[in-house]
Amino acid sequence: MANAAMDMHDQSLPAIGALWVGERLRWLDRLSLASFVHHGHEVALFHLDGFEEPPIEGVEFIHAREIFDYDHTFLAAVKPSVFSDMFALHLIGSSDFICVDTDVLALRPFRPKDGYLIGREHGGWVNVAVMRLPEDSGALQEMIAVVTDPTTVPEWLPEEVQDKVRRVQPKNRLMEACKRIRNTLGPRMLTHMLKKHGEKHHALPVAALNPLPWSMADAYFNPHGGVDGWLSDETQAVHLYSSRIRALHLRVAPYPNSFMAKFAADIGFSFEGLSQQTEGF
Repeated sequence: MANAAMDMHDQSLPAIGALWVGERLRWLDRLSLASFVHHGHEVALFHLDGFEEPPIEGVEFIHAREIFDYDHTFLAAVKPSVFSDMFALHLIGSSDFICVDTDVLALRPFRPKDGYLIGREHGGWVNVAVMRLPEDSGALQEMIAVVTDPTTVPEWLPEEVQDKVRRVQPKNRLMEACKRIRNTLGPRMLTHMLKKHGEKHHALPVAALNPLPWSMADAYFNPHGGVDGWLSDETQAVHLYSSRIRALHLRVAPYPNSFMAKFAADIGFSFEGLSQQTEGF
């Protein structure tokens, strides 16, 4: 990690850890990482084999195996988001990192309260895009037990799904559950476990970390507004739900005056090398 970046870090802030599954980062992911560096966090990006990326100021690159000795068979069989959910639990269970997805933009420094930093989303679930739980969290301990036991039949899934999962070989049951319902180890499990262990009250309101619903992900790219009404003084970050963003937005620089363009300018992020938007809304 560059010394200049180290000098920027606020040692009182927790470190931020993110995972990237793939060879190259998109500009959106770089912007996410830059937002945490901008606010003084030490930032680490964990990656898998084949990752190729030039140094990013303020970001340390670490192989995911330093945290999670994953099974290649499982990795090849499930969606990257499932692997990411498993990795997040290994990371926060074995370190003091706050785990974030690379489609989260920090509006201010992250400071957990009582060891927790998690937030509700529209629809009632607790989202996993930003996650930190204390070491003595019963929810965290049980979730780690789940993801380290391939024979688990997730009790929070519908009964008909559980029945189908029980029909496969015990060693493949958790993998089968994740194939059938992609967010089995994400918001579904986190929400269930927080409620089961009496910890759901630690989840911040929707406005804090996931202010817009996933169905409005493109609003962040609209140069004519549409975002401000969703944000408030309690908003610490915005979760972009990148899988719901139109592909065009992820290939080119955002329109001037959009939330994304203004945010990038505020933290000194450059879109150099990207083509400009040529289509109107």
